[in-house]
Amino acid sequence: MEGRLVISEFEEATSKPLGPHSRAFVNHLGYLVRDRISISVREWKENKKHPEISYVSRRDKELLWGDVLQHFTLETNDEQLKERVRDWSMKKMTPMFQGYKKRLYQDYIKKNMTPYFNSLNYAKLRPFWDDFVRFKMSEEAQDRVRKN
Repeated sequence: MEGRLVISEFEEATSKPLGPHSRAFVNHLGYLVRDRISISVREWKENKKHPEISYVSRRDKELLWGDVLQHFTLETNDEQLKERVRDWSMKKMTPMFQGYKKRLYQDYIKKNMTPYFNSLNYAKLRPFWDDFVRFKMSEEAQDRVRKN
């Protein structure tokens, strides 16, 4: 319990965390997505029609949630509420994951630039960068951008 931030208020309809530490909670979700999920992973959810496309596994999502619970205490005895907060968190991480990769594309690939891999923010990207660029520049990715 020591060193953890306590979340004791939740939006009734969505189970979104509220209160003084809710912003830190959401910021931590974004940090986890950027730090723990490789940019080589293409989708947040499994695409049953295309099993060859990489996605964030159930195990990885459980590890993310475990990390959240190491930093935050959900002050409730309602296990269903905790599960709804987990679901809300996973739904929140989905656009964070997509947005992070989109920003990398906009800020670097479209400008024909490469991040400074020696900085802490980008060091973990180095092993995956070339494959990420290759995919983002592929016809498949460009078609997807046009469709979306």
